[in-house]
Amino acid sequence: MTNVYACPPWGLTAWELSWNAPGARSQMMFSGKSRTSSFQRPHRLATATITGIGSDRNGAGYVENLKRLLDGGEHLVRVEALAPLWVIAAGRLDLTNAVLEWSAESDDLLWSYSGDDVLFLEGDYGPYGEPTTDGVWPAIQVTGLPANTVVARPSQYLTVTDGETTQGGHVLAPATSDADGVATIRLFEAVTASGYVTIGGRESIVFEALNMPRSVQPARGTFGYTWEFREVFEDEYESWTELNPWA
Repeated sequence: MTNVYACPPWGLTAWELSWNAPGARSQMMFSGKSRTSSFQRPHRLATATITGIGSDRNGAGYVENLKRLLDGGEHLVRVEALAPLWVIAAGRLDLTNAVLEWSAESDDLLWSYSGDDVLFLEGDYGPYGEPTTDGVWPAIQVTGLPANTVVARPSQYLTVTDGETTQGGHVLAPATSDADGVATIRLFEAVTASGYVTIGGRESIVFEALNMPRSVQPARGTFGYTWEFREVFEDEYESWTELNPWA
């Protein structure tokens, strides 16, 4: 059985996330026109440079232990991935939200008002979105945003949740809210759910490691490890088990 290990809490110093969609090109026999087509499911490729030191001085230890757990590439790693966008492009604007879960003595607690379920959010704003279209593009119309602000940027990950179901998509083009804090955000992937929206959060992706990096530790100064990853999907494996050795 394949194991999927949580990514260690190491220090990331450089990051790349890129789409890879293998394709084929052919030429029509009689017309001579070219034709291209994809023949495999797109997989994302990632490069991550990890500091060998880190704020807790555990960087190299985490890297070497993950290499042992991956067992030469037999097992996988789950990464809470950043978008390809410049990491500080959004500035101090934080449009991430989390639905708070309540419990008492290990039993889940559900809140309601006048027969309707009530959700509690953790975040600076509480944007709410409904699926729509913008021209030929799938989109989501979001309310409750800061006014007259760039609220979404290309490649950012967007999720919408009603407390039970969560759907995600990637922002296609920049979106700016109007004076009422409303914005229509174009997406690559259509969402069908309405609910509370997070823009710019991390995306949870499972990768296989394409290399087992090494690094020479100098007498002075820092050092790092560079990993190469390829995205994989659960239906490509007979089964897998999620494990977190670091918690």
